Amino acid sequence: MQRRSGLRGLSLDAARVPVRGVRKLTEDDLNERDPEIPYVKAEAAFRDLVCSLMERQDRMNEELFKRIVDLQYRVDDLEMDYSVLKERDHPAHKEGPR
Repeated sequence: MQRRSGLRGLSLDAARVPVRGVRKLTEDDLNERDPEIPYVKAEAAFRDLVCSLMERQDRMNEELFKRIVDLQYRVDDLEMDYSVLKERDHPAHKEGPR
């Protein structure tokens, strides 16, 4: 919303700069030698944070896969033990008095 002067019909606000121009000025500000916001340092810190989170997630996934494999081995061993016990206790295999 712009306010206009009644006498001359001129706007009291500064002329609007197109969004593209604002973005270009922002990029120039961030990339100059001594910016207020240390863009390069902020970018490096953000990249380090994201990489450390990804590495942590990879380590967690690896640990979960190891546990899943271990559980699978345990289940396989239990099934094998169960089948041996079942065959041993099956009535057809028992020798009893006739």
